[in-house]
Amino acid sequence: MARPASARSTKLTAEERQLQRKAEQLRRQEQELEHQLRMLPAKMEARRTRDRELARIRAHTASPAISLNGARGPRAGRPGGKPRPLPARERHNAQIKFFVLCLILAIIVILLWRQIPQ
Repeated sequence: MARPASARSTKLTAEERQLQRKAEQLRRQEQELEHQLRMLPAKMEARRTRDRELARIRAHTASPAISLNGARGPRAGRPGGKPRPLPARERHNAQIKFFVLCLILAIIVILLWRQIPQ
């Protein structure tokens, strides 16, 4: 027996809706891929530029300068020259710490010297 016409039309409309949804999904996916394809050259150029810059920096800091008879440029962007002087309080604390450590070392050496049999 044949199905009623309304059952066939309902089935067709359900299939049509499903196909329309899939077509819409494919259209969205196509638009997203086209957008990515348009943006890809700019991203690749930015990556190449960044890689060239990093390679230039690595080459500058890692190899000696031939024209300067092996002298190297400043490392890690830190300018050369005199180190920053310590403030008076820190300098004083460092001197005290140094003298205390020298005193402890002298005591250890004297105690070891006494323990050596003659």
